[in-house]
Amino acid sequence: MSIRLRELIRAVRGCKTAQEERAVIAKECALIRTAFKDNLPAFRHRNVAKLLFIHMLGYPSHFGQMECLKLIASPSFPEKRIGYLALMLLLDERTEVLTLVTNSLKNDLHHESQYVVGLALTSVGNLATADMGRVLVSDVSCHLGSSNAHVRKKAALALIRILKRVPEFVEDHTSSIVMLLKDRFHGVLIAAIQLVADVLSLQADLSTKIIQIVPSLVKMLRNLLNLGYSPEHDVSGIADPFLQVKLLRVLAVFGKNDDGTSEAMNDILAQVVSNTETNRNAGNAILYECVRVIMTVKSESGLKLLAINILGRFLLNSDNNMRYVALNSLSSVVDDDVAAVQRHRAIILDCLKDPDISIRQRALELTYQLVDANNIVELVRELLNYLVVAPPEHQSLLCSRVSAIVDKFAPDPRWKVETLIAMLSIAGNCCDVLIACAAVSHITHSEALHGFATHKLFRLLQEELPRVQIALMHVALWCIGEFSDRLLETSSSGDFGDVYCAVSLSDILGLIKAVLKSHLATTLTRSYATTALMKIVCRLQQGQAECKGLLGYFVTSLSLELQQRSCEYMSLFEDQRQDLQRQALARMPAMKTAPFRNDKESMDRSCCENMTGETAGSCVDHAPTDLLDLDWKDIGQRSQKHANDADTSTRNVDLFDDIFVEKNPAAQPENAVEEQTQTHASFKAFEKGGLTLTMALSQDQLSPEKMEITCNFLNHTITDFNHFVFQAAVPKYVFMELKPPSATTIPANSNWIVTQVIKVNNTVSSKPLMMRVKIQYMVGNRQIIEEAQISSFPLQ
Repeated sequence: MSIRLRELIRAVRGCKTAQEERAVIAKECALIRTAFKDNLPAFRHRNVAKLLFIHMLGYPSHFGQMECLKLIASPSFPEKRIGYLALMLLLDERTEVLTLVTNSLKNDLHHESQYVVGLALTSVGNLATADMGRVLVSDVSCHLGSSNAHVRKKAALALIRILKRVPEFVEDHTSSIVMLLKDRFHGVLIAAIQLVADVLSLQADLSTKIIQIVPSLVKMLRNLLNLGYSPEHDVSGIADPFLQVKLLRVLAVFGKNDDGTSEAMNDILAQVVSNTETNRNAGNAILYECVRVIMTVKSESGLKLLAINILGRFLLNSDNNMRYVALNSLSSVVDDDVAAVQRHRAIILDCLKDPDISIRQRALELTYQLVDANNIVELVRELLNYLVVAPPEHQSLLCSRVSAIVDKFAPDPRWKVETLIAMLSIAGNCCDVLIACAAVSHITHSEALHGFATHKLFRLLQEELPRVQIALMHVALWCIGEFSDRLLETSSSGDFGDVYCAVSLSDILGLIKAVLKSHLATTLTRSYATTALMKIVCRLQQGQAECKGLLGYFVTSLSLELQQRSCEYMSLFEDQRQDLQRQALARMPAMKTAPFRNDKESMDRSCCENMTGETAGSCVDHAPTDLLDLDWKDIGQRSQKHANDADTSTRNVDLFDDIFVEKNPAAQPENAVEEQTQTHASFKAFEKGGLTLTMALSQDQLSPEKMEITCNFLNHTITDFNHFVFQAAVPKYVFMELKPPSATTIPANSNWIVTQVIKVNNTVSSKPLMMRVKIQYMVGNRQIIEEAQISSFPLQ
């Protein structure tokens, strides 16, 4: 015979290792199975109770499902209670055994004991399937008129479950649901109001049929506000806050798109706001729900202002939960009344200094929404202060957001450049490459800023060199090389009173030398530095010997890029190539000013080409990850190898072989003829978690086996997708070349599209083109990995 439940609990607690616990559970499960096999009714309820404990510990308990049905069919109430409890814990609506209990539930719904009826209704409310609902709906609805309030409440909750599974019964029970709202017991009223809310969510058109209940709901809420002390319903001095919250929620549903209903509830909403105490959580819960109703329905402007002020008071609360709720709510209403939210700007900015990271993040999101042309200087200063203490994993997103608002609302070009430089000096290691590109673009576009920006970057690099941010180093090197002649002059910032003294050539070359020898310098950094050296020599016509000496270090470099660059630069010092040197190292023209967020691809390519002389693809850092863990892994690796070979061949060509090649306008008609032979199509290939992948296909009619696929990635969420990597695998009879993406960050709110090109060649025309794709990106600290298979393409 198996042991009692308390003895089993004592034995499990006495186990010192997981192995001992598993041994005890295995032994007891064997005894329970034996008891079930011997069909001993006297110990069945004890064994099922022990099985519930075993299930709570996470061990298998499916072998006791049939015993639950036997206990439910028992006439004894203690056994029924254990049976229904086990039914709700050990089974779910997908379990096939559940259909066998329908007849027992039907019988117990008509039992003379209210407690048995309550057990049956509770089980229906937790486990009812669509088939069970069709059978039991009439039995459940008949209890809505029961003389026992406990049974009426259980019946209303069970009916919610049935109507969700079988929505066609909603209209048949509308009148009985309305009658429930006249009940005197608060428990029944709460269940009835929840039932009304669920009915409206299932069939929104029913709101016009039962809208006549709104006056009674308003009256009920007013009575609760005027109700004095009631021991039965009092919670911290407030009369039944649970019922008040339910009433407010259902009123919001009725008044959302109805002017008359919204006007009818304006007075009661103002009364709730005025009479509810805020020194208890119960009162704060009611006020929060009231604010949500005010902002949902078409309420008066004064009432909305009052609601926003309540959220502002929540921000002063010491409870972090209240502050989080207030910040979240203000973010949702800021578009309706920005001026009212702006009044609480100081408190919101204080939340950026809160120790709780969740409070800081919500305050940060709200601060972005508050930025406009009038307050950008103050808010960006606070954001940069927060950037200093922000976690590294959040700095990239923060820099991107700040860059976007600076580009949109900057009062003048000088302030914009100063802000971008300050951001690069704080978090240049974490920010996107586009921020450095934007800084270079703004500096080159404004000639008045050439001297100021170059002097400022020179001194920042000089002061912070041992631990300088890498992006700041790159921008400073580019500006020092491009505008080195301005460093030899005194620079004044006009109205701002900042004066920078002239810098000697030896100081400039000494700084470049220190950068080349820095342990922080990467191959890309040294490439910038060597280019800057050549530009300095070309601009100033001095320091050729020092430049040759520094370039000589890299003529035998193990880095192919540095070795080739140094050798070609050294060749420019030859007498016969002096003219070529002046032309190749001439000052770059001002780049087109493009918004940081609106034209990312062109900005990326133009800035990166101007900064390094390389293609935009080399500016994007693609994190090497394993290709798809699929049967087609070798195909993906071969495709990646082809792409790498193509990229290497691009980098190994002479840096100056096409500098002076003129664009021939006569070639355009030929391209137009090629366009006429192209067949185009597009389709949505993937959509999940706010990310949409649309593939645009281009096929040459003369070579139908070849196809160019442009993948367009769009982010519909409010959070940027960082460290984006897209991989694809195709069958062995298809050759694929995967180009690098236009960016590694997909911005939020569908601000722009990130593209990536795939070229495929189907060598077996009788077989269709298939592709399996893998998408991975970071949302905050969480890595998302999605896989999908594309079995057909429109042009195939």
